[in-house]
Amino acid sequence: MSKGPIPAICTALALAGAPLFVPLSHAEALRFDTTGYRIADYRAPVPDQAPAGRIVGAEEVEALHGRGALLLDVVGLRHFRITDDGGWLVPEPHLSLPGAVWLPVVGWGQLEGWQQDYLDESLAQLTGTDMSKSVVVFCLMDCWLSWNTVKRLDAAGYSEIYWFSGGVEAWADAGHDLVALEPYPLGRSRPE
Repeated sequence: MSKGPIPAICTALALAGAPLFVPLSHAEALRFDTTGYRIADYRAPVPDQAPAGRIVGAEEVEALHGRGALLLDVVGLRHFRITDDGGWLVPEPHLSLPGAVWLPVVGWGQLEGWQQDYLDESLAQLTGTDMSKSVVVFCLMDCWLSWNTVKRLDAAGYSEIYWFSGGVEAWADAGHDLVALEPYPLGRSRPE
């Protein structure tokens, strides 16, 4: 039996079938906002469950893309400039999956208004507003930006979401080629 008042109470509650709340450490709590989006330490081990949809591997990604799925790369960019015509000036090339579309500012835990507009406008264009279109979301291995984006797509109402949690590295490790990718152009949305 438990010793001390707290363990004894927890044991009694567990035996009674009451759910137990396991508080996050202070450091862990600072990594998430109140709505569950990861807001810090984006390059860290990710969960083995998707926040929505399901996890897929490289071979499934290839099959889904062959059936018309949108491959959505959300590897983040912190340093960039945007031209008057909506093009992106980036400091270095980005290698990604052939046929993927790169939205480099939509995976952060908290989006500015123009970033949310960019995500919404881009997805509407890329899916033809079909909320049942298959979307495969990825970034890099151990990257929470894709996890956040999957959560965001689910909240927006997309029903066929796949999380390729291994991302670009898992694709290359499976023997597939990578290609240089430019960010998808901005439409009406602009950073302020």
